Amino acid sequence: MLLQTVENTLQQALNAAIAAGELPAEAAVDSIKVEIPRDTTHGDYATNLAMALAKPARKAPRMVAETLIKHLDPALFEKVEIAGPGFINFRLAAPWLHQQIQTLRAADSDYGKHAPVDNHHYLLEFVSANPTGPLHFGHGRWAVLGDCLARLLRIGGYNVDTEFYVNDSGSQIRNLGESVRACYYQVAAEQGQTLTAEQAAHQQAYADEKANPGEKVRFYHGPYVYDLGQQLYHEQQVAALEHNTDFFSTYAKMAILAQQKQELEEFGVTFKTWFLESSLHTEQAVTQALEHMKALGKTYERDGALWFRSTEYGDNNDKVLIKKDGSTTYFANDIAYHWNKLNRGYDRLINIWGADHHGYIPRMSAAVQALGHPPEALEVLLGQMVNLYRAGEKVRMSKRTGDMVTFAEVFEEVGKDATRYLLMQRSADSPVDFDLELAKTQSSENPVFYVQYAHARICSIFRTAANVTRYDTRPWQSADLSVLQAPEERALMIKLLAYPDEVSYAAAVREPHRLTGYAQELASLFHQFYKQCRVLFERPADQEVPAEEVQLSLARLYLADAVRIVLRNLLTDIFGISAPESM
Repeated sequence: MLLQTVENTLQQALNAAIAAGELPAEAAVDSIKVEIPRDTTHGDYATNLAMALAKPARKAPRMVAETLIKHLDPALFEKVEIAGPGFINFRLAAPWLHQQIQTLRAADSDYGKHAPVDNHHYLLEFVSANPTGPLHFGHGRWAVLGDCLARLLRIGGYNVDTEFYVNDSGSQIRNLGESVRACYYQVAAEQGQTLTAEQAAHQQAYADEKANPGEKVRFYHGPYVYDLGQQLYHEQQVAALEHNTDFFSTYAKMAILAQQKQELEEFGVTFKTWFLESSLHTEQAVTQALEHMKALGKTYERDGALWFRSTEYGDNNDKVLIKKDGSTTYFANDIAYHWNKLNRGYDRLINIWGADHHGYIPRMSAAVQALGHPPEALEVLLGQMVNLYRAGEKVRMSKRTGDMVTFAEVFEEVGKDATRYLLMQRSADSPVDFDLELAKTQSSENPVFYVQYAHARICSIFRTAANVTRYDTRPWQSADLSVLQAPEERALMIKLLAYPDEVSYAAAVREPHRLTGYAQELASLFHQFYKQCRVLFERPADQEVPAEEVQLSLARLYLADAVRIVLRNLLTDIFGISAPESM
């Protein structure tokens, strides 16, 4: 890693200066901060270390800087300068850069991948949409954020699994079953079947509520509900007429869940586990979790209810676990679920929730701590919603159904690559304005097109080079990189070698969107390089090509291939989209 290499070199220089007695032991530090200067004419990297050490070293900052510079590895830098009150600016040595580019190409698809950073086992839970209807477009954003974060964490050296928590218990699932049951009766009647008075009344109550919805709605009325009733009738005809609500609830839940799985898989999002909330009840996990908390002294009874002492962990008030009527709260179920995760061997839990769950975080954190785990065992990332636009106008309803815009509709219209990229290019806590027309535009205004086009352009260069005989006389894989001296070439090399650092930092702060910024900067630098630095020199077939031109072309092909590798690794491994060879 480029940044880490510079920091390590400084650390070694500091240790050497202390060992030589040139700086006191009090000047030792555990970490060193190195930055990229705003004005890169000052250098590739800079540090204020000398100023930070001036007080413990009891020396002027510039004197500290001079002492450190004496112990720096000369092979790494071609120029080191002291600026202002004691800043140290570094310019990396060209031979060292060329060597690192060769290392990059040798690593190929493994470039950017990190060794394990810790011994923790992470479980990332995301999407977790209720199985009561189609995925809406907001779910699509949480899906891509979670999937890209999981990809990033794995490449960044974290041991992480993914999970979808299926909320398949409670009144919402029963209401879904009641709704599908009513639509099934409607289809049966339309097919000439005779309904009992009770069946007819149930179907009529559904129709009445749909026509005149009140403040309290009992049923689900989306077009998908009728489709489920129709689908069930075609599968079973009259066989389901006498079944109870549980039968219809299970049928609808499983059908919707299968659709969600299919849509997410087509979107490139898969989960190691689909965890059913209902299993917590069938396996008595909720009861066991609450008994465990009682045994730990984390609960008490008041007014006929069981309470959790969440204020002991910084929450604003204690929370009810079992109501007066004996039913458990949603919070109690969630405690059981998180206890289940921890008991499965996951000691670091990451959840992606909607922004409306902000107030729920303190109590869940309190519960995890009460179960005997440190505060850092639970991380919650909040995902903001998506605003959908077409031709500058906000889209609120589906053109197909007049209802909400589903994730499947946008995915079908725009495609996987643009949808994924545009949904994850902002931080999770920032709303996204998704422009349908921009997503389909094939121009530099479309960021995913801009990045993918850079990869395709490089592939095109190599197709052309393969047909030029003079490049066959010496394989470009063994090119002499010392001829790469243009500013655009140097900027490109430094950006390429920053990739592992970008991965490491983005993974540590859980922000995969940062890499879309890096990808666009890399693509921009490549397009500038392509414009300013001719890769393939044109000559008539009967004209001899100067040796220096061939040498420069081969070196630039080598550099272009390094760019191709990093762009491909970004696009396919982290963003989960294609790296097209032609566009």
